[in-house]
Amino acid sequence: MGAGVQMDTAVCRALGIAPRVVETMFTTQGEFGLESVELRDMVEIAHDILHTLDDGVQAIKIGALGDAHIVEAVVAALEPWHDAIPIVIDPVAAASKSKTDVYLNTRAGVRLMESELFPLAAVVTPNVLEYGNGERYQNCMAILRKGGHTDAFAELEGREPSKWVADVLEYPNGDSFEYRHTRVPGGENLHGTGCALSTAIACGLANGNTLSEACHTGIGALQVWIKEAIEGQHDLQPVVPPENS
Repeated sequence: MGAGVQMDTAVCRALGIAPRVVETMFTTQGEFGLESVELRDMVEIAHDILHTLDDGVQAIKIGALGDAHIVEAVVAALEPWHDAIPIVIDPVAAASKSKTDVYLNTRAGVRLMESELFPLAAVVTPNVLEYGNGERYQNCMAILRKGGHTDAFAELEGREPSKWVADVLEYPNGDSFEYRHTRVPGGENLHGTGCALSTAIACGLANGNTLSEACHTGIGALQVWIKEAIEGQHDLQPVVPPENS
């Protein structure tokens, strides 16, 4: 749902999952990133979600939602299903590059997500900038703090980025699991890595993996795609691995 639909679709196909997409908005991209956003009607969105659920889905990934009305529609459509279908939420509200005053969610929409939608999710996947001090994520069943943006803090503080990246899965009872991997130089300049990881986790859950397993395999797949993009000097392009690889 929402922005990053092309990336979501590519990740699903690369991991052998047939995607079903419900768009929440139409975006215009340009030289300077996101230029405009046109939101779909909330009733149409709710109808499309219910139609997709009737066809059968194994997991749900939610991205940009636009405003509080759309969040309300998504909550109403998914609330009866959240115990049966794992939901992954990527809490994006702004594009990494965009014109001034062009956002992927409103403040009211973000607040409603936090209070009504987060509790329905198997996991919410903020990056370290979105996570902040963590207060907004107290009512989540699980959080994966994506660590790829930690280099942004290092740059602001005049430090060299660490050679390692740590993604941390946390539960309300205090249990946590750290997935540490080598930082790929140049990977911080790629667009869509956070979106790709959240979708890869949803694919793992759709395949029946536990959340910990889905995070592990999703992070591993993303590292392969980042390395391929850097070595090939192109954008992030999840592709189906060759047979017998």
